[in-house]
Amino acid sequence: MIPLAPGYPADLFGAFEVMKTRQRLGIDDLKMLALLESAGEAFYLAVAKGVSNTQAKELLIRNGNEERGHAHRILKAIKLLGGEVFTLPEHEENPFVASVLDEYPVNVDFLSMLEEGEKDGDRVYQGWAATEPNADVAKIYRQNGSEEAIHGERVIKAIQFLASN
Repeated sequence: MIPLAPGYPADLFGAFEVMKTRQRLGIDDLKMLALLESAGEAFYLAVAKGVSNTQAKELLIRNGNEERGHAHRILKAIKLLGGEVFTLPEHEENPFVASVLDEYPVNVDFLSMLEEGEKDGDRVYQGWAATEPNADVAKIYRQNGSEEAIHGERVIKAIQFLASN
């Protein structure tokens, strides 16, 4: 199991709340963010299991796959900032994954909360981009944030597919 940086709880949502308090991300924060984004893949896949509508399920799985892509970009940011790069662990070795492997009540309220979380993720990434002096790293933050907003749009579409059943 990858060890947590000081001050980070072992649950994905609590760790992201800690992350959101950072004005600018240090190397340890970025390592935690890479793990959080990777755990986001496991989260979306767990949510998708609770969806019977094929189109909605596909949208949620796509979001999950892209969360892992965000993690790989964060690894690139670590390298750009001179940090020691690591390989993303398998989900079993990621300390945040265990906190997201529940069964989720996939309903409009839950998905609406998820959509709001994605919008918040975009806002937070854009804030980090604004304070990051390394232009290449700031670009990574902006791209991840923009994709978080797209994830929110997909969640809205998933809600629409579920409502049409």
